Amino acid sequence: MVTKSIGVDNDVLLNSIIKLGDNSKESYVIFDATNHHIIVECNESFCNLTNASRSQILKTNYFSWLSDEKMTTIKMIKEKIHNGIMVHAKLHHKGINKPLFWAEIQALPFRNDANITQYVLVLMKDVTYYHTEDFLMRLENDMYKAIERDSSFEQKMHIICRGLDEFFMPNTSSMVLIKTESNLLQVFTDNCRSKDVPRCCENNDFFTKVMQSETSIFIENLNEIHVPDEHKQFAASSHKQYGLFIPIRNQQRQVIGLFSIYYEQAHNDSAYFKSMFRKISALVALAFTYARTQRKIWDLAYTDITTGLPNRHSFVNFLEKEVERGQNGYIKIVKPSEFHQVVELYGREFGDELLRQLAKRLEQDKQADREYLARFTSSSLILSTMTFDENLNNYEMRIKDTIRQPFIIGGKQIYITLKTGIASFNDDIKINDAIRFADNALSFATDKPGTHTEIFTTEKNDVLVQQMTVLNHLSQAIKNKEITVHLQPKVDLRNGEIQSIEALARWISPKLGFVSPAIFIPVAESAGKVREIDVLVLETVLSWLAERQKLGKKLVKIAVNISPDHFYYTHFVQDTLKLVRKYGIDPSNIILEVTENIGLVDFQSAYKIIQELKSYGFNTSVDDFGTGFSSLSYLQQLPFTELKIDRSFINALEDPATLAIVRSIIQLALNLGMISVAEGIETKEQVEILRALGCTVGQGFFYFKPMAIEQLDFILNQ
Repeated sequence: MVTKSIGVDNDVLLNSIIKLGDNSKESYVIFDATNHHIIVECNESFCNLTNASRSQILKTNYFSWLSDEKMTTIKMIKEKIHNGIMVHAKLHHKGINKPLFWAEIQALPFRNDANITQYVLVLMKDVTYYHTEDFLMRLENDMYKAIERDSSFEQKMHIICRGLDEFFMPNTSSMVLIKTESNLLQVFTDNCRSKDVPRCCENNDFFTKVMQSETSIFIENLNEIHVPDEHKQFAASSHKQYGLFIPIRNQQRQVIGLFSIYYEQAHNDSAYFKSMFRKISALVALAFTYARTQRKIWDLAYTDITTGLPNRHSFVNFLEKEVERGQNGYIKIVKPSEFHQVVELYGREFGDELLRQLAKRLEQDKQADREYLARFTSSSLILSTMTFDENLNNYEMRIKDTIRQPFIIGGKQIYITLKTGIASFNDDIKINDAIRFADNALSFATDKPGTHTEIFTTEKNDVLVQQMTVLNHLSQAIKNKEITVHLQPKVDLRNGEIQSIEALARWISPKLGFVSPAIFIPVAESAGKVREIDVLVLETVLSWLAERQKLGKKLVKIAVNISPDHFYYTHFVQDTLKLVRKYGIDPSNIILEVTENIGLVDFQSAYKIIQELKSYGFNTSVDDFGTGFSSLSYLQQLPFTELKIDRSFINALEDPATLAIVRSIIQLALNLGMISVAEGIETKEQVEILRALGCTVGQGFFYFKPMAIEQLDFILNQ
């Protein structure tokens, strides 16, 4: 995608870009592409991300913050932005007094009146955690498959080494050394790189020192330590000069071996990998002990690896056994209100440690009644209390005492508030229902300030009942075709003529009356029934078009909203094509509208589906564009026909920054060969502004309200 000038002077342009960055809610910097890529603005989130102050960031070359190992990527980014092309990349990013981290960036170039890239807005996310977690998830999956195949221990260790080398490539070469009963060390590397490395080596003072150490040992000069010459040659052959040696312990904290990791560049903070290697050590330990006991598999299945706490499966399993023994009690779901802020500020490990310490305090202060504690979600704990009566006052006093002192994590003092949802369980209330009720009560507690506890009641269940009522009637409504279609024209802003039409689902229930789409569509989505509504709407408009075609009347393109669930349905394209052909309508008369986030769900599938629709002649539209800046980089690769500007921007056209954004969106559509459609037009002034900006199509109450098919028939026939 190539950007163009948005026709404003540099100060206004910069202010508009700052506004765009602030609206994105992401970490960002803005640099001057005409002045050595000097950073001219950044937000506080970027400062936190890089552990730097504004004074340390401003007036520096942005590319100096990227790793030198990515010179080819940096060169590509520079070339594209100077050509006005948006860039999406994932690469190593630097900080101050912190290790490199994986950053996902979107570089959005903005051109001045001379058609030269003046400023570049770089939106950034620290994806180190997700990148690492994805790697660990894949490594775990590979290990489980190896266990299911009853692969040898050597094959499992090759999986570990290969995974590490691929994850860090080209920065790292890895070895796993495992103690044998004869005090030798069995050596494992990636299969394809191990031919010159002996399968065993003698233990020595250095290896013993590593395995006795509680932390990792970093070596800047491998010649200064006593490791086998073959190991040094292994490191030298791949140009690795530095070594990181990490003990491997099993769950009993018994040393079973060590990792030997060889680096190309000095790494000044091995703590960055501490958690990851702890988890990988757990996989090594699992493989090491699996042949002797099946208990390790049980622990892995019922333990949260990051905190060491029982997980939800363990919790449910425990309680079901208690209920079988005739036990009654209460379930509490406890969530630190500040959990997500802690994670955003300090990282996922801080969040895990917060829950770990919270669980420890709750365990130390638990009541005489039997209590079982586990991790419920990534941000909450779940407890069961075996008692017939729950004294809310006593529990609230306990919670306040629990959080009275700050939590010390990474040397930082963190004060928190706690939200709790409570529900009872007994012979009549199943465990899963009780958990759901407690979770529902927690949602009410979350809306209250400070530390707060809510007990589930039938009144709180009204919301669930309402949703279920709507769902029950919705099923009948779909069956009886109570869902009708209203049509709202989209007009040519130059002459006011109807250019196309949007089909909107409407439901007037015989028992519930008018039910807003804002209510029944989410219910249909969660219940998996929204695809039926999409098909009903599409078939209704196709029938109408077929009737007009039969009578020789004018046909107008009709847009039908397609839910993400329907869009990714395996037979979506072929079912839609079959339906259109059934009514004898040319696919070019149908516009399929999806939300702009569709590409974020599964980009590769989205691209394939849209290309297939295009090949059959269908038009496609991006609905409510502008509310998700993170999807900009996908837009240039998805061949949409139409781009609809969200009504929230149209309502604020008098704001200069909003005006600049709308102008950019319209130019974006123009550059990508799309038709820009302004939603929610209500005034003549809005029409005149949009015309001046180059927008060609509009939709809103200023022209037409949604109307019954018969009304639009009358208008089209005139």
